[in-house]
Amino acid sequence: MNITKESTGDLTATIQIDLTAEDYGEKVNAALKELQRKAALKGFRPGKVPFGLVKKMYGNSAMAEEVNKILSESLNNYIKDNELDILGYPIANEEKNQKVDFENQTEFSFFFDIGMAPEVNLEINDKTAVTFYNITVEDEKVDDYLKNIRNQFGANINPETAEKGDLIKGDFVQVNGDGNPIEGAVTHNSSLSIEFVKDEDVQKKFVGAKVGDKIVFNPLKATGNESETSSMLNIAKDDREKMESDYQFTLTEISRIAPAEVNKELFDKVYPTDNIETEEQFRERLRQEASKYFQKESDNFFVHETLEKLVNETDIPLPEEFVKRWMLETDDKLTKESIDHDFEHYAKSLKQQLIVNKIAKDHDIKVDEQDVRNHIKGYFGKQYMIDITDEEKSKQLDALVNSVMQNQEEVRKIYDELFDEKVREIFKNNLKLNKVDVTYDKFIETVNEHHKHHHNHEH
Repeated sequence: MNITKESTGDLTATIQIDLTAEDYGEKVNAALKELQRKAALKGFRPGKVPFGLVKKMYGNSAMAEEVNKILSESLNNYIKDNELDILGYPIANEEKNQKVDFENQTEFSFFFDIGMAPEVNLEINDKTAVTFYNITVEDEKVDDYLKNIRNQFGANINPETAEKGDLIKGDFVQVNGDGNPIEGAVTHNSSLSIEFVKDEDVQKKFVGAKVGDKIVFNPLKATGNESETSSMLNIAKDDREKMESDYQFTLTEISRIAPAEVNKELFDKVYPTDNIETEEQFRERLRQEASKYFQKESDNFFVHETLEKLVNETDIPLPEEFVKRWMLETDDKLTKESIDHDFEHYAKSLKQQLIVNKIAKDHDIKVDEQDVRNHIKGYFGKQYMIDITDEEKSKQLDALVNSVMQNQEEVRKIYDELFDEKVREIFKNNLKLNKVDVTYDKFIETVNEHHKHHHNHEH
């Protein structure tokens, strides 16, 4: 076997692999002997089919399979042994590769094009300034969270008269223009949230209603939602006559959530381990939790903006034609036209990944299986209020951790999350952060404007 590499550009090369019978002969014979051992042909006892017959029947396919195995293994080993930092994976050079004739050939030459990853000259230091948003949680937001929690832990009651936020239940019956039930009318018992009624005139009919009251209205016009109307009346959306008809609704039940009292009982239900005594402490705890959630969004945007800034300020050449060919090979949904049209976007993503790889290498960022296991255990420990620093108690979670580790998709997601956290900390600890205090609503407005600007710029 002979393997050579020839440069074809600043960041491209072609690898040539020459094979002779010595490289694959023994393996082909071994494969054929294994087929002979398993072969069952009419007129021969199992395992007694002549080797020559097996070779005649399966020789070409066995040779093709073994040659492909050797090619794949040799190509990968060559790249690894020579420490070639490539983009994507090698692509067969259709121009140089000749049609293979396994019937008559014994020597073969194969050609593969590769794209080399460019050298990224990058330093992460305080010469690079990035905006970092500290999100403040205003009192109005805390009021909203407190209201939601009071409803979440509230009690269900059945008041005499209905109000806007209530859920009402009753019997629907299809009626004519005079409000009388029609022959073969649709009848159904269902629930309806008064807030879901968008028609204010109809909504006013329900507010103040009592059990036994009858209200005639057009559900489709009142809600403006075909799917909800179809479900509420238990009819098909394409049955237009029934969908667009008027209905009489006889109220049978009014349900309302009576908000929980703001007291020690509520505090203990929401935060059982925090020993909160006062409403002021409870509100502060809600503020902290909201801040933690909001700050996570700010962290993600900070990384996004940092990578965009680094891409714009770092010269990263790419072997564009190779990258386009590689993209076309890897995704059958892409076309040459779509790749050409959106290549700036694809190139930016690839450059960001090259920057992240550079940072990971320079700062020795690693995430291993134990990191993932510890993360999962920490999550369940918090969920079940188990002290994972206690070895005996920690062991109680091992079965749950092992179960999650079986889900490769979930493991990959956690791995990526932990890796991203480490990259983010590198940015936070080394870059110059211009810290800006903003409300959550202002932050969302800023993010939307940023994405809108970049979307317009790219198109």
